Amino acid sequence: MSSRLTTRIAASVFAAAALGGALATGTGTAGATPQQDEQFANILTQLDIPHENPEQAALLGNHICRLLAENGAGGPNPVPVVRGVVTTLTNGGLQKGQAVQVMRASAAVYCPQFGSVMGR
Repeated sequence: MSSRLTTRIAASVFAAAALGGALATGTGTAGATPQQDEQFANILTQLDIPHENPEQAALLGNHICRLLAENGAGGPNPVPVVRGVVTTLTNGGLQKGQAVQVMRASAAVYCPQFGSVMGR
């Protein structure tokens, strides 16, 4: 794998976020700390998902949280939103298991309000 995969995934997530209106302000990880970015980058490393630096990893995590927030993951039926994020990540080149783990890690590190909708 190369860092191009993470760039491609981030680009796919970003494009989906833009289409879904996920770039609206007020949600996400604007207050994320460098420690959170490093933590998320370490998780990606453990999952064997290449990235050039913690900032690139954070970009991916931020976009995942925005997708979750702007598409209604906090609503009464988060299942379609969660499935949509997983599909976006798999379309970007991840295997399904990796996509689920990246989404869960994003929620754990950047948007814990969605941790309960990730399933088991």
